[in-house]
Amino acid sequence: MSDLNYRPYQRPPMTRGLDPQRVNWLWRLVCEVAGLDANDVVAALHAMQVPVDHQRVASWLASDRDDNYFPLTVAEMERNLRSVLALRKVLAEASAEALGSEEGDATSHYAPDLAPSAVESAATA
Repeated sequence: MSDLNYRPYQRPPMTRGLDPQRVNWLWRLVCEVAGLDANDVVAALHAMQVPVDHQRVASWLASDRDDNYFPLTVAEMERNLRSVLALRKVLAEASAEALGSEEGDATSHYAPDLAPSAVESAATA
């Protein structure tokens, strides 16, 4: 068995062309890996004061053969990812602050519920 740390890295072959105006396929893959759904993205974008509705965000997750498909650009994907990261950072800081202020409380040892509904309420607060 060879040690993969010492073998040279090889880039995978390009299996598709990249149209920077239509990266929905890559966005779907990112969302799947990150465990994001449309509610998470809407909450993050709203927290960044980006006007968007659930239908538009869902259209970015649709296949290009679906009726509700709307092409996502590389710039939109970057903004979406930065928004999600920013909201997660704010929520983590708020959680850490709440845990610090509740010393001695038996429930302070548990992380708060970060389900989409909690994320939405935190984003609108």
